[in-house]
Amino acid sequence: MEQQSDQSTAGAPASVRAVRLPTQLTDLDLLIPYALIAEITDVALPDGSIQLGRSEATMVDWRGQRVPLVSLEAMNGEPVPTIGHRVRCAVLYGTDPERALPYYALLLSGVPRSEQIVASQMESAGPQDNPLWKAIVRTGGQLTAIPDIRALEERIDQMRLKQAEPTE
Repeated sequence: MEQQSDQSTAGAPASVRAVRLPTQLTDLDLLIPYALIAEITDVALPDGSIQLGRSEATMVDWRGQRVPLVSLEAMNGEPVPTIGHRVRCAVLYGTDPERALPYYALLLSGVPRSEQIVASQMESAGPQDNPLWKAIVRTGGQLTAIPDIRALEERIDQMRLKQAEPTE
């Protein structure tokens, strides 16, 4: 049984089920492993508090929990998309057991698409200098950012903690 598992892993093409998240990042799609997506949903922003800034997270209620919601556009110095009181987001599972961040949410600007990505479909799009991206690749003619999940979580955790600081 164990030998069969080793053979199937060794002979399998390098592919991953992923979700292409629609954002308004300039000329760039975002690709997240499907296994990290907890839910695609709408959330209500707190009354009078739309703080999706470069260094701030907005805490929203999701399934009885408070989770930080961020805009990748704002985190990358681009304009924040126009938003209303209810926004669509992707809630992701936190991956770092050292961080008290079990879930976090990314603002979306459309409907996500599930895809099966094979490594041979990706071609390098050159060097990238953004610490939030593990790689920038071209898939199907589109520039696609593959985030460095740990760097993203670290930045969101810092934003969440900054938001939680008392303002007196």
